[in-house]
Amino acid sequence: MIWITNKPPRVWSCIAFCVGASCMSHAQTATQSSATEAKSTMQNSQYTITPVMIDFGVVKPGSQHQAKFIIHNASATAVRIESAFPSCKCTTLSDLVNKEIPAGGDIELVASLDAPRTPGEKDAKVFVTFAGNDQPLIARMKGMVQFPLLVQPAFIDALKGKNQGTVEISSVNKAPFHIVSCDGATPQFVDFDPVKDVARATYRVRWDFSLVPEGKLQQWWCVETDVKDCPILPFRIRHESTGIRFDPKMDQRHWFIPESIVLPDRLSLNSPVDLEVEIESSMSRGKPQPPGWDAVTAVTSINPDFTAHMISSKRVGDRVRVVFRFAALKSKGGFVYAPLEITTNTGSARFFVAATVAP
Repeated sequence: MIWITNKPPRVWSCIAFCVGASCMSHAQTATQSSATEAKSTMQNSQYTITPVMIDFGVVKPGSQHQAKFIIHNASATAVRIESAFPSCKCTTLSDLVNKEIPAGGDIELVASLDAPRTPGEKDAKVFVTFAGNDQPLIARMKGMVQFPLLVQPAFIDALKGKNQGTVEISSVNKAPFHIVSCDGATPQFVDFDPVKDVARATYRVRWDFSLVPEGKLQQWWCVETDVKDCPILPFRIRHESTGIRFDPKMDQRHWFIPESIVLPDRLSLNSPVDLEVEIESSMSRGKPQPPGWDAVTAVTSINPDFTAHMISSKRVGDRVRVVFRFAALKSKGGFVYAPLEITTNTGSARFFVAATVAP
């Protein structure tokens, strides 16, 4: 997914770039779970890292969170840090390579966890190794990206010929809300009649792809709501054609789009807005990156109902942040799902903008 982890239980969702102020409360002060009270120890018990885990609790989508760990050298001699690297490219850390820790001394490791703009639990690890000892110390961080709406399940399972199903959508604060559309069409509710029944805090809605032509299934199914900080609730569609087959040239390009949907605030027709998307190197750590993979040359619209063009791009580690200007010229009942394309010197790939649009 787009899922942050492969943990299947109930996941918090309104997946969106709706980083609006009241989406949920700001990232809470990092707290240590009971497990973090113990030190992470190598087999020789010479080096420790404290805490083992920092839990940021509930965090906003797209937010950044800094964590501080202390590495302690309990041995009788100084030790040199040989390497320090994160488990994923969403984590940055202080440069500790070749730094020495004196006997009985400490050194601080500062790491930053970038929360995705998708729902669910995000975790990351930092591995630290020492000269003469290959077994790493491991510092862990995690946070739960949460939004005003909850969904169950968190994605659309359309694998192995399955083309119909239901999802449950409910508000975190139990407040009633309305589902306006599903991909711009009238929602197919289970046990609810929007004409006769009052608004609820929980709905069950059907999805049906039985009439979608072969090869035309899109990556996302979007539910439009009247919740202020969650106008679009996108579900990742899991289908044989929406995974690797959807982007068969990723290895050839040497990059991919980690979050392939952009969800801005409500838009107005013919009113351009500046949005952001990222691409990420697909090369394994330590392997040389081909020249030009990060040279973004264009952002374009595949559909003439929308316009898009690149404003700027900036390389940040193994990622490139791309700012582009987008405008909707037409909409389907006030909803748009715009296919766009980003191009570098090594190739192109698709991503999408989904939004509620005022006339």
